[in-house]
Amino acid sequence: MSKLAEDEWAAWIALRLIKGIGNVVGLRLIETFGGPREVLAAGSQRLECAGLRRRVARAVAAFDQWSEVEEQLRRLDRSGGRLVTWLDESYPERLRHIHDPPMFLFVRGSLDEVAPKAARMVAVVGSRTPSPYGRRMSRAFASDLAGGGIAVVSGLARGVDGEAHSAVLRAGGKTIAVLGCGIDVVYPREHYYLMMQVAENGAVVSEFAMGTQPDAENFPGRNRIISGMSLGVVVIEAAESSGSLITAHYAAEQGREVFAVPGPVGERSRGCHRLIRDGAHLVESANDVLQEVAPQRVGGEKPALETLTINEAAVLACVGDVATPVDEIVRACGLDLSATLEILLGLELRGLVRPQPGKCYALEEAGRPRGKSV
Repeated sequence: MSKLAEDEWAAWIALRLIKGIGNVVGLRLIETFGGPREVLAAGSQRLECAGLRRRVARAVAAFDQWSEVEEQLRRLDRSGGRLVTWLDESYPERLRHIHDPPMFLFVRGSLDEVAPKAARMVAVVGSRTPSPYGRRMSRAFASDLAGGGIAVVSGLARGVDGEAHSAVLRAGGKTIAVLGCGIDVVYPREHYYLMMQVAENGAVVSEFAMGTQPDAENFPGRNRIISGMSLGVVVIEAAESSGSLITAHYAAEQGREVFAVPGPVGERSRGCHRLIRDGAHLVESANDVLQEVAPQRVGGEKPALETLTINEAAVLACVGDVATPVDEIVRACGLDLSATLEILLGLELRGLVRPQPGKCYALEEAGRPRGKSV
């Protein structure tokens, strides 16, 4: 094995370059062997015993693309970026709980302030060609969310994304841009200075290799990260063909809240109105969003335990002080998986439980019933 494999970031990049090693398989191997260097050094026989197909196991054992890895590291260094891997504390906590979380992210800036379990992030997405109304709504929602202590996530695209990032920066808040290209590729070109400002006041992130161009097939994957990092997604001026609806779809699939801003009747608002008909929250201001994702910031005290529904109380009673697997909670509470996940998200938003690695949940202090142990 190349000496370059001794570099931790190099080993992560190398593993991801191997055909047949996607996020799900890669993270399973890392869990089995302890880290990417250990996976690369395991040998094909041990890898096959761990469940890897023979062809892929042999490709791992015979990996020799170290010059490409070295080029990735050079480009990363030149951009002033770094790797944030699954094993790092600064890996965004909520992103760990989606179906196929990235093995690592290329990052310019810092995720330290937005990665902790208590961090609150909301995505603002929408049209690349918004009307004056759409631009005004983008600025208002992003600025007011930032004022409410929310980090705003978006995609640095033209239109709503750019307006949202800019409004957060003017408000002195934190914002994260998730790219559908490498973090050393500026897209669109006119957002060069905006991208630099975002990196200084939050982070620019991507799962795509350095130098990757903004090809159309990259953006659905980018969108799942936008929603995966967030408590919810606000959609502003989305036509029926808008990529923002893909983000909203991922959000719903991931158990996140979906918010849609209504607009004038017509093509520009048709996607948002469809989301509302399908059950998305109709929101007219950031305060409507804050009521859902951070009610204690709007209404003062956290909701009392006595306000819980019967099903919410049943689920809460099945969550322990330490990490409790979701499947264990499902068995104990008697509800199906979908209903349990929806209730757990609601309890998280109310500050009663917190997500843990490995699809687990644990009680927050406020969620511990008085006078008895759970």
